[in-house]
Amino acid sequence: MSRSAPKRRASSQDRIDRILEATTALLDQGGLSALSIYAIAEQAGIPPSSVYHFFPQVSDVLAALAERLFLQLDAILQIPPVSRPSSWMELVADIEQRFQDYYRSNPAARELLLAGHDLAAIRQADQQHDQLLGRRFQQCLAEVFVLPSLPNDVDVFALAMQAADKLLAVGYQQSGELSGPTCREATRLMTAYLGVYLPPVLARVEGR
Repeated sequence: MSRSAPKRRASSQDRIDRILEATTALLDQGGLSALSIYAIAEQAGIPPSSVYHFFPQVSDVLAALAERLFLQLDAILQIPPVSRPSSWMELVADIEQRFQDYYRSNPAARELLLAGHDLAAIRQADQQHDQLLGRRFQQCLAEVFVLPSLPNDVDVFALAMQAADKLLAVGYQQSGELSGPTCREATRLMTAYLGVYLPPVLARVEGR
């Protein structure tokens, strides 16, 4: 019994991975309108009953896929800068550029996180993830620069990221793409908002 349990778990995870990969492929090909349990099953090469077993509704599949996308966004903040940033503004621009590059290369992420679909489960998960991402964003800057005291009643880093994402979302919903001007203005918006709390010149952390 103990030997078969890991095999069942591995088999279940393999099915889940195939379902999420199939959903990603369908989003890449035709957007949210292309999704149904039967379409996902056909794309994954498994019976619809297998999809229903793990995800009773399409919204459940999308929520699971969104969690996977959030992990990928988290990983972006683990990437060190290509070069030593000369200012916090340069580091912020580098981080925001990474997010924009991710969205540009990931149609599923654009469709789920920027297209403005009224999906309550994803919206709630996105808001929770923003708080985590904001803390990690602040940590990225704090590893290089000595940050001043910041407000305790708001998370300025989470708000900065949310504002930039909102601008990207508006641009994407209007044009169906992330244009250069839209991305540029998103970076400016993020930098300008953080500039309310961060002086132009910050001391560097010793050794950085």
